[in-house]
Amino acid sequence: MRLKKFFVVMLVLAFVVTSVIGVVTGFGASSSKLPYVKLTWYVIGTPQKDWDLINQKVNEYIKPKLNAEIKMTMFDWGEYNDKLQTKIAAGEPFDICFTAIWTNNYRTNVAKGAFLPLNKPGNDLLSKYAPKTKKLLGDDFIKGASINGILYAIPANKEKAHNWGFIVRMDLVKKYKLEDMFKKVKKLEDLEPYLKVIKQKEPGIYPLGAYAGESPRFLLDWDKVVDDDVPVSLYPNNKSTKIVNELEQPNTKALFKTVRKYYLAGYIRKDAASVTDWMSDLKAGKVFVMPQSLKPGKDAEMSISTGYEWKQIDITPPVMSTRECIGSMQAINAKSKNPERALMFLELFNTDKYLNNLVNFGIEGQHYVFKDKAKGIIAPGPKAKDYSPGLGWMFGNQFINYIYENEDPNKWKNFEEYNKKALPLLSLGFNFDDSKVKTQVAACKNVWKQYIPMLETGSVDPDKYIPQAIDKFKKAGVDAIIKEAQKQYDEFLKKTGRKK
Repeated sequence: MRLKKFFVVMLVLAFVVTSVIGVVTGFGASSSKLPYVKLTWYVIGTPQKDWDLINQKVNEYIKPKLNAEIKMTMFDWGEYNDKLQTKIAAGEPFDICFTAIWTNNYRTNVAKGAFLPLNKPGNDLLSKYAPKTKKLLGDDFIKGASINGILYAIPANKEKAHNWGFIVRMDLVKKYKLEDMFKKVKKLEDLEPYLKVIKQKEPGIYPLGAYAGESPRFLLDWDKVVDDDVPVSLYPNNKSTKIVNELEQPNTKALFKTVRKYYLAGYIRKDAASVTDWMSDLKAGKVFVMPQSLKPGKDAEMSISTGYEWKQIDITPPVMSTRECIGSMQAINAKSKNPERALMFLELFNTDKYLNNLVNFGIEGQHYVFKDKAKGIIAPGPKAKDYSPGLGWMFGNQFINYIYENEDPNKWKNFEEYNKKALPLLSLGFNFDDSKVKTQVAACKNVWKQYIPMLETGSVDPDKYIPQAIDKFKKAGVDAIIKEAQKQYDEFLKKTGRKK
């Protein structure tokens, strides 16, 4: 009898706990107890013809689970940052937005109080509303994305390292028998004979892609200490803990001189310094070689998203930096009227295979078809051109994504191996607090806009313009930023027990 009563009590407790969890997470039948809400979500990318159709399907799927719908809006690459900064400055109460170190700046927005703290002591929203997401990211990745111990956006679960190199158009390689470039190209200078062939044979194609914000400059792979548009960095090899001004380093000048040489030879688009939408040129078939951040299978992904076959050439070794932790994130607006439901949506998006793949690949039978459903292998569908965002690295959790038939079936295993062999930089997890040098940082960003797009595209003579830029950066206060950054970094190294 006692045993029977015990089991009855345990069943009642289990029911109560399950009900409470259901209300908290919003999944299951208990979602009907939550009031209906309409969420908003801003992301970056190339606008898709069937975007609204996918948004409709997303809402049909999430409403029974969350009693919510979401308005998804995609802004183009070149306009996203300005659009979001305007919305944040105006106090618009949107719910979720894409943020990173390179657009809609994560650190800057956190400093402004624009993003909601997700794991604040005493109010750990992440544990309460997104426990599965917290578990799949892991403590190290969360710590790397945190600022002063607090997480303000959810990183995409993807590769945790990066390297730089090139992607090359294979139809042109085959056409002109340039296959030996995949063995011979070890650095930017090695591209010259191949660029020359394309210049002579294909007058409508830019031999080398170099644009404002996406250029061969990234082959230097500086470990950025502040933001992408401030030249305060560490060398990416753990050989020195000294923070430097990139423009004063010999490797920077050498690279800009090579890019200038290529520009004068006609290998680079003449108005490149004013062009930010490089993806449009790739999709239009106007580029032969493009510098890119790489990972296993990046070439296959770009082949799918552009409609042209590419093959990658790895140049720099893989490293694991803070950039991976804060390079692709979804933040909840501090002014959101429904932050809990927004986080519940991100939890579902990061863990629900159907929802995640719906946003990434569209509708089965239309935008993709299964080649092997059990293994999640797909091919483009009859309407693939109307929806192919190619943004798996941004949209949630890549490890539950389908794989196109032209990709390596061991893609996710390769990701794990790639992560393991990457060099963890000493700065991993270091996030600079610019509160004491805000004025100088803002001034340096203005100088960057004035000089770097011209230099990184070869549009001006580096012998003349690098000294000018260095002088302008110094007047803007770059040395004060370096001094403050070095102080904080030394303290970080000491606190973490890493070598100084």
